[in-house]
Order: sequence, then C-alpha cells, then structure tokens
Amino acid sequence: MVKYWMLWGLLHAFNKGIKYMKKLMMAALAAAAMTAFAEDEETEAPIFWGFGNYGLYSGYQLYGSLVNPEPTLQGYAEGNANLSWDGTSLGYFGLGIWSNTDLTDRRRNAYGKAFNEWDFNVHYGYTYWFDDEEKWGLTYRTSVVWYYYPHRRHEHMWGKTNTTMDWNHYVQLDNPFVIPFANFVHEYHETDGNLIEFGLKKPVSCCERLTLTPSATFVWRNSNYGWCFPRYGLKENNKMNGSGLATMKLMLEGTYQLTDHFGLFAKVAYCHIVDHDLRDAAEQAHGGDYGKYKDFAWGGVGVTFNF
Repeated sequence: MVKYWMLWGLLHAFNKGIKYMKKLMMAALAAAAMTAFAEDEETEAPIFWGFGNYGLYSGYQLYGSLVNPEPTLQGYAEGNANLSWDGTSLGYFGLGIWSNTDLTDRRRNAYGKAFNEWDFNVHYGYTYWFDDEEKWGLTYRTSVVWYYYPHRRHEHMWGKTNTTMDWNHYVQLDNPFVIPFANFVHEYHETDGNLIEFGLKKPVSCCERLTLTPSATFVWRNSNYGWCFPRYGLKENNKMNGSGLATMKLMLEGTYQLTDHFGLFAKVAYCHIVDHDLRDAAEQAHGGDYGKYKDFAWGGVGVTFNF
C-alpha cells in the first residue's frame, strides 16, 4: 500500500513538474515574441519584419509576356531580419517564397495544375540615405532565386529539368518625385542569359490608407535569354539570335490598408511586345504560349499582409 502511495506521489509531482515546465515554456515563448517584435531603441525599427500577398489573376504574366492566358492564383511571402553594428544599420537579410496555381487545365499536361511552381529566394538589401530626413536615397537588393516546377512533364528545349536559377540585382533612386528603377537578371542554370527590367514608378498617397502606384517598365534581353519569348531563329546550340528591347508594360496598382497588418490590392496592366522579330515570331505561333500574345491586358485582385 505504501508503494502505491509513493507511486501516486511521484506521478503527482511529475504532473506538477510538467505543468510548471509548460508555464515556463509559454513565458519563454511570450518573451521571445516580445523581443522579436520589439523596436530597436536606437534605430526605431523592428528587428524582424515581413510582408506578403495572395491573389487571383487573369493570367500568368512575366517580363511583359503572357505565360498563361487563363486565370491563376499567385502568392508571395518573405521574412527579414535587420542587421546592425554599433547602432549603424547594415541593411537586412531575408528569405522569400512565391507560388503559382493554374485554375484551368491549359498547361496541365506540361506543368501540372495545383501549386505547379515554387520560387524560393535568399536576399540582402540596403538603402543608403543621402539626407537625414531620408527622402533621397539609393536602394540596392540582391537575391538568388531558385525556380522549382514539381510537376513538369514535357521535354524542354534545353532538356528535361524541374529547376532553374537567377541572380538578380535591383536598384532604385528613392526620392519624393518619380522613382527610377532597374533589375538586372542573370539566368545561369539553363540558358546563361541576361535580362534587364527598367522603368519609372510613382507612389501616390490618396489618403491615409489608399496608395496608387502607376509605373512603366521596359525589358531588354540578350540573345541567350529565351524564357517568355517566342522561340525563333534558333542557332545550332539552341540559343536565340538577336538581342534588344523586348517588351513594355504600363501598370496601375492600388493598395488599401484595412488594418495595421492586413490590406487589399488591385492591379491592371497593358503589355506590348516591342521587338519586331518577336512580334513576327508570335504571329507564327513559335514557342507555343511563350510570347504568343503580342498585346494584352492583365490584372489581379487579392489581399496583403505585413508584420
């Protein structure tokens, strides 16, 4: 009988210990969360921060070309950590992920349908401010992007592959007026090609919660870069002839902040293939859907979040 009482006492003590450990763990998690979202006293900036969106789009548009003309779901999320040393900001480091789901069967035989593309990136960014008011500055962001197609079934012109990789360098001149920007893309896994996006944008704060951003973007690509463009004039080594200005995109994007952490977005764009050889190739339907649509309107609506 004494043994049973001793066993019961041990179990009771063990149970109380478990409850105590749970309280300690909850307190530790709460403290960690408070620390993660606490503001740095010197920089007045959160240590950890991020943002994302998820929406319904009329098609899959990339670099001013229509990859899929039928509706898709697309989303992006990233998390970042601010870096500093002795009170001086050293920029931020973070991870991001983008996904696509086709809502029709148009590309099912080649790419599958649900969650048929995942793009992962590792990035670093920094803004150098020219003035203390932080109105004029130069923003730089570099990222390595890994594109993953888990259901790809067709033989690609460069061979059957489920992945490709980019190294991007983005710069913009921050100012209170019109913002010029450029994004240098090097695709080094399949084609070893180069592409440059460049243009102008102007965020306009219509009220406390609504922001409209018109933009104009142009795309230049070299002869090796084939993604999203018609497959015309191929050399024997499967590289494209010619390089130059390929596409133009005019876009208007609006965001409405519902709360401090959630909002809505809507965007509409008009895209135009500039290069005459690409337009001729599109008319002849070279390359299937890639670059097939010379001029088209495209848009989407969805939700945003930030922390």
